[in-house]
Amino acid sequence: MVEPIKAGIRDPKLGIGKQEEDDFYTAEENIQRKKLDVELEETEEYAKKREVIAEREQKIQSEVKEIRKVFYCDLCNKQYKLAMEFEVHLSSYDHNHRKRFKEMRDMHGSSNRDDRQKREQLRQEREMAKFAQIADAHKQQQQQQLQSAETLAASSLKSATAPADPEQRTTLKFGFSSKAGTSKVPSCVAWPYTTFLQLSLWCFCGLI
Repeated sequence: MVEPIKAGIRDPKLGIGKQEEDDFYTAEENIQRKKLDVELEETEEYAKKREVIAEREQKIQSEVKEIRKVFYCDLCNKQYKLAMEFEVHLSSYDHNHRKRFKEMRDMHGSSNRDDRQKREQLRQEREMAKFAQIADAHKQQQQQQLQSAETLAASSLKSATAPADPEQRTTLKFGFSSKAGTSKVPSCVAWPYTTFLQLSLWCFCGLI
């Protein structure tokens, strides 16, 4: 049966610093497990210490981020940590292919953009001309309606103020026109009927 290794014995066979490490882990104050941060009791001193550590870590991260901006490729959207890795990327086929493609797209994109602007301008001009034509047609229609209404009103006023026809006055006054003899009367009573009408007219005018 092998006996367990005894602690606290200086053995010259151990390496440099091994005895101190054994003494640290076998000390009474280090026998218990180290408590986690969530298990520690929250004190004012511990809170300040934690805030200082958090601020230091945040500052370090921001500085590292600013330093790494030098090794960031905007075209490929890639971040590198070392200068050597960044140089290798700049000389790679992927980076150069993207670079040439971007240059070609920018060169053709300017001409396409100008053509698109011209087409948009022509479309707006056509729409404005169409709207102007519709407005002119609507205005002419309104003027025609106004002129027709004025003509109708003038003709109505003229017909209302014009003197009546003498023949019509005679018809309204006596209740029959001078053309009453043209009515269809049998030949056997035509002469007496005409004579009666003449006598009635003379009597009314006071000639008899």
